[in-house]
Amino acid sequence: MKKVPYGLQNFEKIRAENFYYVDKTKYIEIIEDMPESYIFFLRPRKFGKSLWLDTMSKYYDIKYSDKFDTIFKDLYIQKHPTSKKSSYHILEFNFSGLNTDSKEELKFDFNAEVYRKISKFISNYKLNINLIENINEPSTLFRDFLNKYEELNLKTKIYLLIDEYDHFANELLSFKLDEFKNIVSKTGFVRKFYEVIKEGTRSVIDRLFITGVAPITLDSLTSGFNISKNMSTTLELNEMMGFTESEVKDILKEYQINDDILQDMKFSYNGYMFNKRASEKVYNSDMVLYFISEYNREKRKPEDVIDMNIASDYKKIQNLFKLGEVVGINNIDNEKEAIGNLLNEILMTDKTEIEELTRAFNLERKMEIDDVKTLLFYLGFLTIESKGFVMNLKIPNYSIKKIYSEYFLEMIKTRAKNYIDTGKIKIAIRKLLVDGNINSLANEIEDVLKKLSDRDFQSFSEKHIKMLLFSYLILTPWAYVKSEYPVEGGYIDLAMFKRYEEVPYNAIIELKYIKKKDYTEKIYQVKIKEAVNQIKRYEKTINKEFNGPLKKVVMVFVGRELKYLDEVN
Repeated sequence: MKKVPYGLQNFEKIRAENFYYVDKTKYIEIIEDMPESYIFFLRPRKFGKSLWLDTMSKYYDIKYSDKFDTIFKDLYIQKHPTSKKSSYHILEFNFSGLNTDSKEELKFDFNAEVYRKISKFISNYKLNINLIENINEPSTLFRDFLNKYEELNLKTKIYLLIDEYDHFANELLSFKLDEFKNIVSKTGFVRKFYEVIKEGTRSVIDRLFITGVAPITLDSLTSGFNISKNMSTTLELNEMMGFTESEVKDILKEYQINDDILQDMKFSYNGYMFNKRASEKVYNSDMVLYFISEYNREKRKPEDVIDMNIASDYKKIQNLFKLGEVVGINNIDNEKEAIGNLLNEILMTDKTEIEELTRAFNLERKMEIDDVKTLLFYLGFLTIESKGFVMNLKIPNYSIKKIYSEYFLEMIKTRAKNYIDTGKIKIAIRKLLVDGNINSLANEIEDVLKKLSDRDFQSFSEKHIKMLLFSYLILTPWAYVKSEYPVEGGYIDLAMFKRYEEVPYNAIIELKYIKKKDYTEKIYQVKIKEAVNQIKRYEKTINKEFNGPLKKVVMVFVGRELKYLDEVN
């Protein structure tokens, strides 16, 4: 059995040390056959971008020509080699992990990365080039190197690979917008660096492949770097990164894991589509390998659905929405309200409509609301759902829904008058699933509602209460939580499917909400009867859907008060 390559980005190590490798090498051929030589390719975090660049590096590096048949053995590209195989000097930059505390420190780290990688390049290929010492301007350093490389008059050209081109920019955007604008402006060191790359393509740089997450810097860069093409939403590259369902099935087969696990993985990690005409959705590859690695160790599903490296990504949603507030939303006076409305729409419906994705961004102007939606798409918090001429962006899967819920809970904590004890809520959820006791959870939710201000309740509806309850229920590792779960005769408000056989109960909750000003005894009784009848109507289907005993609960809120709570037998 092969080892699980979770977290590995070194292609040669994976191939040499018996790690499992999903063969994506046919895309080397596809990319090489494209008319574009200078390509941007963007994908969300943890989609295998760094491994892909390392694979390209080993394939095109002239130094690896003797190793080609060894490390590419039995892969697609070994059987279908291209004309440019093993024909380049590979120059690689990686701009992740740079210090963004100040413009000076960022420039220092950026320059150090350029110097380090150029020095390594000179050493690797034993070139007679002496770099000028103590140059603290990346563009000057890079131009000096390219000029000296050209003077060598070599037949071998450079293939330039840049990983995480936007990493430092994404960190700066949310809290140092002026500094970001400064470094990518006409006189900024990042802009100047890319202008030198453009100069190099006229002489010694033959091909260029750049990866990142968001196109937020493309407009600023392309105004001085208009030779590149963003190929991120190209149909033929839809499945280049991430895993298809057939690839996931092959992985499960390799590790002798039952196919019934596939449904768990599909629910949690699948759903990404990067072109509206694509016929197949892809899984987040890092999350799949995380799941397999944990399953192999424990021989059961991991309690944490989300890898800890991604679990804190709700902060990125927070930063992105903050960016919309700082830059401003075009034609809308209250940016916070616009952002809040978008967040509510996504949380309540799991999707939002968009006319078309923004191609490039210019932070000198106010953003459109579709710009914010586009950034959520590139960051992986929304994905394409196309229906005819209408294009929706939707939450791709359970893992991302959980990240949104964490962000929503952070907002609730901020608004609450007093401290909210999430630990007590988790215990209350466990009591529901283990003891069948709904009272503890009901008390905790009611307590949270009491801590919110009157102003928060002005726009509250049944959907908001449901979202709050969903966001707390989804904290549990013991069950999957589904909102508006379709069954014969309607939709269950909240359904909890146990994830482990030893968990005693599943649960469904039918929820009703009455604004305090609208309350009458008659309306109250009607809502109770309505909820009970709905659960009874679902009864026949419900028993088929759930594996094991089921708690069927009705909750009726009047304002902040949980006025009715009962189990339907």
